[in-house]
Amino acid sequence: MISPEAAWEILLREITPLQSHSLPLEQAAGCHLAEAILADSDIPPADRAAMDGYAGQAEDLGTVGVRLTVDGEIAAGQEPCHPVVRSHCIRIFTGANLPQGADTVVPVEQTSTECFIGSVDEGEIEILKPVSPGANVFRRGEQARAGEVLLEPGARLGPRQIGLAAAAGRSRVEVHRRPKVAIVNTGAELLHWSAPASAHQVRNSNGPMLTAALVQEAAATVASLSAPDELEATIEALQDALARSDAVIVTGGISAGRRDFVPRALEAIGAPVLYRTLAMKPGKPQLFARSPKGKPIFGLPGNPLSSIVGLYELVLPALRLLGGCPAGRCRPLLHLELAGPVENRGDRQWICPARLLQDPEGTRVLPCPPVGSADMVTGASVDGAILIEPNAGVLEAGQVVPFRPWGEVSA
Repeated sequence: MISPEAAWEILLREITPLQSHSLPLEQAAGCHLAEAILADSDIPPADRAAMDGYAGQAEDLGTVGVRLTVDGEIAAGQEPCHPVVRSHCIRIFTGANLPQGADTVVPVEQTSTECFIGSVDEGEIEILKPVSPGANVFRRGEQARAGEVLLEPGARLGPRQIGLAAAAGRSRVEVHRRPKVAIVNTGAELLHWSAPASAHQVRNSNGPMLTAALVQEAAATVASLSAPDELEATIEALQDALARSDAVIVTGGISAGRRDFVPRALEAIGAPVLYRTLAMKPGKPQLFARSPKGKPIFGLPGNPLSSIVGLYELVLPALRLLGGCPAGRCRPLLHLELAGPVENRGDRQWICPARLLQDPEGTRVLPCPPVGSADMVTGASVDGAILIEPNAGVLEAGQVVPFRPWGEVSA
């Protein structure tokens, strides 16, 4: 039995990112960059108006009562028409390039015009409230200079990152391939989640849960297979899953019981097990193996809450690593104050489900101890888990603890 951190070190050693390929930018959401994205020009490429108003020279715009002649207008995307000279200005809209000679913008609300409704025929304007030199101008290159790295290799392409790549003129990007993952649910007792179930029967909740987690991570789930508690059937399901995917997740059948065939099936296909049990609660029965071709195989417990814990502690971080995520960003961890006491007097790390509380004092985390390792109700009502070290004793409210998010949270 090894610690979760020791298991993570094994995964870091054994898993390398998938090869890269070029994708159209609009198809790359969720992927990790295999290249740096550079600015193709200064950002912004010229001095630009930060708001609607009048572009002119600071000496004219800094005094109340000054009257200026308006020499036309410039809209965003329009090339400036002519230079601005003293005692003159040009009506300008947000995002438009400043004309030559202008260094400052006075907001329209601070002039006698007060708003832009009609055509540019006011002839003159009066400055009602002065502005300081250089006010309301986005300076050329103040966000980035040409050739500067905008996005590092390994960055995950979300909406904002895709927007930045588009601003840099990129129509295609080199990204690591998304992992294709196959799920093998073991156990003859499992029913389809839509089937009627008697009191002694169990619906398959792990399969849809894992699939949803992979979809959220932008991994491609290519197969969801089932295998009864039989050695040959388990071997066949594993071989089928490996043929379809880059990685396999097996649920159930990984312990040392008479009907747990996964370890023997892995041995039969030549996939050495690199760890099998972890010093954590819940989620002690877990395993990691490598196929003969080097594909990772993860074993998760059949109990739903244990499966959730293993998923977020190790499996999803490992799949992020496989998809090109930098190692230091694969296992996000927050440090938050406890909203209530919690204790761990056992000799294993306790992964205690917890809920985030948002109040005027900040974000705190409330322990929600489950009713056993099959407590899916608690698992579905929390935002993640507190990581409590073995033999930690009582942790009081107000103490700062590590918190592992389960999915996307805003804290």
